Amino acid sequence: MEVHAHTHTARKKWTHYFWEFLMLFLAVFCGFLAEYQLEHKIEKDREKQFMQTMAEDLSSDTAQLNRLISARKTRVWQLDTLFNMIASDEYLKEGRKVYELYELPYWDILRFFPSDRTMQQLKNGGNLRLIRKRNVSNALISYDVWIRNRKEYEPLQAELANQINNFHEKLIDPVIIAGATKEFAFNQLAADTVVKRFNRIVLPAGITISKLAEADKKAILKYLYQVKTIYMEYIRDNISEKELAEETLELVKGEYNIK
Repeated sequence: MEVHAHTHTARKKWTHYFWEFLMLFLAVFCGFLAEYQLEHKIEKDREKQFMQTMAEDLSSDTAQLNRLISARKTRVWQLDTLFNMIASDEYLKEGRKVYELYELPYWDILRFFPSDRTMQQLKNGGNLRLIRKRNVSNALISYDVWIRNRKEYEPLQAELANQINNFHEKLIDPVIIAGATKEFAFNQLAADTVVKRFNRIVLPAGITISKLAEADKKAILKYLYQVKTIYMEYIRDNISEKELAEETLELVKGEYNIK
């Protein structure tokens, strides 16, 4: 009978298992830390990128608001001139001037279209959480809410435009307007690019306007005054929006070191 010898393996001490567990734990933990640091860096990079484009958006808003404020101030002066000409009956002697003022229509709604590409990405993509600085996120949200709540005058101005349309033919002859804009329309149809607006109207000399009935005169003056009042409110809103945009822009630039 053969006797098989069995090799005896020494039993490992508990400290051996402890060190194996510790090394495995440290390996997993370090991997977790590395992944966390990588994710944290990615989020910080995305945050900085969002703030860079936000600064661009705010700069664009500021430039647009400066143009709107200037244009609306010009419109107010034009409305004042037209109002005074009609109120004093000077329009009877200065028909061509009335048509020139008409060509920059007081019913035309100059709108502010905020550059909100970054804000939409932050809100719709759930990325507002990336903005770690509470003062910046609060400022951005406040700015977004403010500019979206300043639209209450546009429907009123559109309604006034519809109402004053009933009196246009009392003051303005559409045949003269059609003739004055004929060259512009022809040039635009013949061109593949936008024709500049300063070539839009060529008025004949010696335009005369018939005397308005008193009721029509008062109605036109009323609408001109109402539109002017709306434009004044627009200017106040635009100035407030511009100041808020500038403040928010400076905050973003300062907090994120954006040049």
